Amino acid sequence: MFLLLRFLTLTLFFLNVFGCREKSSPSVLDSIPQGKSLLSMSNFEVIDHFNVENGKNQFKQTWKINIPTGAEIKLSRDPEDAIYHGGSLGVEYSIPPNQTAGISTTFKTLDLSRAETVLMLVRSEDLKNYSGRLQLVLRDQRDNRQEIDIKKYVEETRGNWEKILIPKKDFGKINFDQIGEVQIEWRAGSKPVAGKMAIDEIAFAGPKELIFESMLDNLKGFPKEAIAESRRKELIGTKDEKEFLGKIAADTWKYFENVVDKKTALPEDHIRTGRTLAIGNYTGPTNIALYWLSCVGAYDLSLISEKVAIEKIKTSLDTLAGMEHPEYGFYYNFYETHTLRATKRYLSTIDNAWLAAALVVLRQAFPQEFSARANEIFSRMNFSKFYDEANGQLRIGFDEDLGELSPYHYGLLASEARLASYIGIGKGDLKQEHWARIYRTLPKEWNWQKQVPQGSPKVLLNVPIFQGFYTYRDKKFVPSWGGSLFEYLAPTLVVDEQTYGRENLGRNNEIVTDLHILYAIRDKKYPVWGIAPCAIQYGRNWQYKEYGIPELAAKGYPDEGVVAPYASFLALATRPKNAVENFRNLLAEYDEIYGEFGFYDSVVVASGKVDQQYLLIDQAMNFIAMVNYLKQGSITKRFHSDPVGKKAEVLLKEEKFF
Repeated sequence: MFLLLRFLTLTLFFLNVFGCREKSSPSVLDSIPQGKSLLSMSNFEVIDHFNVENGKNQFKQTWKINIPTGAEIKLSRDPEDAIYHGGSLGVEYSIPPNQTAGISTTFKTLDLSRAETVLMLVRSEDLKNYSGRLQLVLRDQRDNRQEIDIKKYVEETRGNWEKILIPKKDFGKINFDQIGEVQIEWRAGSKPVAGKMAIDEIAFAGPKELIFESMLDNLKGFPKEAIAESRRKELIGTKDEKEFLGKIAADTWKYFENVVDKKTALPEDHIRTGRTLAIGNYTGPTNIALYWLSCVGAYDLSLISEKVAIEKIKTSLDTLAGMEHPEYGFYYNFYETHTLRATKRYLSTIDNAWLAAALVVLRQAFPQEFSARANEIFSRMNFSKFYDEANGQLRIGFDEDLGELSPYHYGLLASEARLASYIGIGKGDLKQEHWARIYRTLPKEWNWQKQVPQGSPKVLLNVPIFQGFYTYRDKKFVPSWGGSLFEYLAPTLVVDEQTYGRENLGRNNEIVTDLHILYAIRDKKYPVWGIAPCAIQYGRNWQYKEYGIPELAAKGYPDEGVVAPYASFLALATRPKNAVENFRNLLAEYDEIYGEFGFYDSVVVASGKVDQQYLLIDQAMNFIAMVNYLKQGSITKRFHSDPVGKKAEVLLKEEKFF
């Protein structure tokens, strides 16, 4: 009896430990609630759930049919037959002997490096009746292709469906950082195959927050905490202005230390912390330019050594040299930071102007290291490409895919886009008369604008102009398009308009800063000020919206009670005491406004709702503005020490607004 019991005990032990090991391990499918879509779960990246009758995948790309001569495939959708939620895809196929037919879909490059499994559902009866080989195929952006025999990976049968789970390791050839295409193929043997098959839920599975985790492993770092409460309190208690700003600058610099791709050294466009984690894994000319300027500024503030600053800039310059761009030297607006793939072949005038301005600063900051390379890139950037002879203004950009210049122009001087004019004239690509042909106010006869402009005809640079202005609170000013502080003040990061444009743009910048403060604090009774385009929280997602003060605009962005801290950082160039006071008020009023990398992007002043997001462009404006203020214009001085900057000074000395 004892021996029998011992035998049974050992038998149970071996069955528990060794037997049915795969069955006892929890399946990725066990986490899916009945009746729920995989879209609601962060550990899945769904390619298609076939719930929408439009023939497109989750990324709005069409499923294409690939058939040889004599084969036929028809697609339909069954709105009822599905295992989790919604419908499934019906495939009717007829394939001659020894032929392969299939369907395929592409999408933007997906970084799925942390995926563990590829999931697919096939109706049991259809798979059982199919006599050929059924393949799932992945293709990456380097055109590596891996075929998998689906029948070998049936995990379990549930209801009418076979659940297919394919381990990532079995796609040995594929770079999961760059998944770009999914195919399903029906391959006939020596006999033809024909029939129907239902397919559902093609997805990648992995850890919670799969997409975020996949992108995260490319970065040097990420905030460990969303709310830096102790740092916020420390800042509130820091009375010395320079020490106060120095601490904020050190925190803000952490973005440029961490949110950079390990392989390419390019900065990411944005990150989200807090409740919804995300990484915007793309970049463009403005981001790269502001990253370089921030590296120079970090050296100026002694946050990094000269050697480190040079190395950071050099590595990203090396990457830039290998990025796809037209022969005439400009760069496209969007590149994936990890793969360097250009996602749209659009050339933005102002974005390339920021890149050009940064090259000017680089060749002055570290001439021995970067003068030759900066000159080579800079010399090929001919801004006359964007010039419209008809009205003497710059077009917004050029769509290379369409082969067309934008029909729209940068028409107003009070705009970020005047930086492109400074650069174009400074390089010699544009004649000085272009500066005079930019509107100070829109023509009087354009009666849809916010005010009928006052002013008088004058001559500037031998060009007749209308020297116009608007008024608000009895103050004269030259308007921007939307009335945001960004439009007025962004160029002051590199151009010292306050010194060289005392009678025009410099004075105007101070007036509109004063009006922004009066509007927000006195007129609207907001506790803080600084209205400009910014990101706001939108459910689990976010939106970038244009905000401004309509009274200060030709057309007008809306004021919806949203304040962007970066707007008052820009005002360090115009009203520094007011700006510092505003930073202190932001910290005191809103507990969640400050994170590990400094001020978040926006706050809705009435509700106190903070968008826990960092945008590179806004982080850079914060940082560079602080560098210029704390180091007596170290960035702008480098720009003006260059021949391009000296020509900008000439433009600013030629005019008096009012």
